[in-house]
Amino acid sequence: FFFDWQLLQLRLTRRARKRRPMSEEEDEVQDQKQTIDAKCKATLACATMLVEYEACQARIEAKGSGSCEGQYGDWVHCVDACAAKSLFSKLK
Repeated sequence: FFFDWQLLQLRLTRRARKRRPMSEEEDEVQDQKQTIDAKCKATLACATMLVEYEACQARIEAKGSGSCEGQYGDWVHCVDACAAKSLFSKLK
């Protein structure tokens, strides 16, 4: 088995020169999940869960003890379930 490393390096260098430079718009890749999550957070179902979570936080601050993990988990689950419906179709 014989392989010419210099030939390979020459070919790779030529390919690199032939590639067109990427524009600034192509350089910056936007995270689709953040966009989809923002839309899902604005839905009625998820907004209702967020209001419940914020009400729980206000109660906890007034009372001084407790936890809102359940309400927070419900809200995050709502956003994730909503986003999952359209997220995977946008992935490359």
